[in-house]
Amino acid sequence: MDKIKKKNPLMNKDRLEMFSDGVFAIAITLLVLEIKIPNHEDLHKAGGLYQYLFHLWPSFLSYALGFIFIGIYWSNHHHLFNYVIKKTDHVFNLINVIFLMTIAFMPFSTAILGEYVMEKEYMNAAVTTYCIGLFFPVPMVGIMFLYAFHKKKLIDPKLSNAFIRKQILKLSGGLVTSLTAIAFSFSYPIVSICITGFSFLLYLMPPDMPEYDEEAGG
Repeated sequence: MDKIKKKNPLMNKDRLEMFSDGVFAIAITLLVLEIKIPNHEDLHKAGGLYQYLFHLWPSFLSYALGFIFIGIYWSNHHHLFNYVIKKTDHVFNLINVIFLMTIAFMPFSTAILGEYVMEKEYMNAAVTTYCIGLFFPVPMVGIMFLYAFHKKKLIDPKLSNAFIRKQILKLSGGLVTSLTAIAFSFSYPIVSICITGFSFLLYLMPPDMPEYDEEAGG
């Protein structure tokens, strides 16, 4: 056990937060790059710039949704590291890297939705891809929580068990909601989009502030 601790010592979390913020910033910027500036041939086919821009409304909508979703993940990540996570280690760093990989995938899934959601032939696949992109970060956040909460090694030991259970329960609900949206997307994409919209409203709610055990003097 001592050898494991020496190979995986606790570390300051500052550099991990800086790296995470950089990845979030890049991912959220990539969203707008998927909205292409038209050339003259595109404008001629569309019947003018107004018409071209009007037909891009699915891309604008998916851009806005993607931007807000990534922003929500960043806000919750910031909250987590500011109020809950106190230290990090090598394993937690790698878990966080994989979480960031799922965030970096979201511009792709968002672009697919914007490009093909209005085409009947590809609508189901577009919505499925988008829902999968929204789903990927959820289990990674769960793994981050479970690892950090295990024996309270990366969190304030005064955090109450009730608070920890509440966070795990909320993540479980998010996981079920995301999987349900994916399941409906294959045959009922509109229902899937509605479920996604519902989860979107839930994610907009402020995260829970930490609760401490009174006996620990928190």
